[in-house]
Amino acid sequence: MVTAGFDVAIVGLGPTGAVLATVLGEAGIRTVVYERDPAPYSQPRACHLDAEIARLLARHGLADELPSLLTVSAGMEYVDRPGGRRLFTFEGFEREPLLGWHEDYVFIQPELETALRRRVAEFRHVTIRWCEAPPLDALRAEARFVVGCDGASSAVRRAAGIGFTDLGYDEPWLVVDLDLHAEPDPPLPPIIQQVCDPRRLATFVPGHAAHRRWEFLLAEGEDPDPWTLLGEWGIGPQHGTLVRAVKYRFHALVADRWREGDVFVAGDAAHMMPPFMGQGLCSGMRDAENLGWKLVEVLGGGDPALLETYQAERKPHTEDVIRLSVEAGRTLARLAADPTDLPTPSAPDPTRWSRLPGLPLGEFPLGHQVPQPDHLDDRLSPWCWVAADDGFVAPDGRPVVVEPRATYGHRAVLVRPDRTIAALAD
Repeated sequence: MVTAGFDVAIVGLGPTGAVLATVLGEAGIRTVVYERDPAPYSQPRACHLDAEIARLLARHGLADELPSLLTVSAGMEYVDRPGGRRLFTFEGFEREPLLGWHEDYVFIQPELETALRRRVAEFRHVTIRWCEAPPLDALRAEARFVVGCDGASSAVRRAAGIGFTDLGYDEPWLVVDLDLHAEPDPPLPPIIQQVCDPRRLATFVPGHAAHRRWEFLLAEGEDPDPWTLLGEWGIGPQHGTLVRAVKYRFHALVADRWREGDVFVAGDAAHMMPPFMGQGLCSGMRDAENLGWKLVEVLGGGDPALLETYQAERKPHTEDVIRLSVEAGRTLARLAADPTDLPTPSAPDPTRWSRLPGLPLGEFPLGHQVPQPDHLDDRLSPWCWVAADDGFVAPDGRPVVVEPRATYGHRAVLVRPDRTIAALAD
């Protein structure tokens, strides 16, 4: 039996670890976090998040900071050349902000991580140790549960004997980040572009503030000059400052198990995915939120079997998101080979906030986020019913909030701490 002073040990204070530490800190859970770097990684990596993640961040104390950290994204299109003609878009329409936030945003990761770390530092029950984490056996002796949020090369995952399943999609790309000082003529596109040019596939992201990102497919062993590649977009040194130009290989990988006894993995320690849907960071934060509230309940005396639902919910959802990301990536090569070979686009659906699937809890809207009209989250307790009328009486005695715009036509929906719909009443 653990007699040490912590309930949870987290390894890694990147976005996933910081969200998990925040969820636990808000609940007063005794938590220790190990992180080697006192300052967030200085280079921008992830640059996109969606409405569900904006909602999550706002709910966990960053609502006042988000307007300065985020820029609404105008969506994504496939084009035939740099800044060229639109060939296709999965969503040729604008969705209603069902979750209280726009569907997509861009941001600068070091700025967001700084805000997250400030939030974590507010909790007296959360201890941060700026050092290498001890071996897994020592972590297990120190805390009842251990969570590896320590990235793709996770020492926690390896020590727990958890392997990866390779979903068979990896390519070498060059990522180029620029701080733009002056627009070229013609100006850069205001929308994310996937460039289906047979000469070289590429991605362009108009980021937050002055940040602009390009990614270019590489031939094996190729080492091109980034300014030469940017020249096709009319960009030269006179237009901005090169922040980084880094070769990398993306992967589509999922951990075989997300739990080994009292050890869990989350974020990049549990999965890696291609960048074409911008869902890597989002998926890690979903992991943290999902595992976090379940740890809170179990540590508060709830049924330990609840923790078994972490992998059961998050692993298939992540695999579905990876499949969407792979489809989005392979569409570049598909349209480069034949610009008329168009995939099937999404149809407008007023009940869906995005193309992403829900958690595997049953038929829609089970497993999906409850809508959020008029800052509904401010009125919700961790578990509560949202009802269509004030005559609804909760069958389990939980609180009831009346908001007919958030029930998807049902008499009431039961909402979990992560704002997922868990049950219906008619």
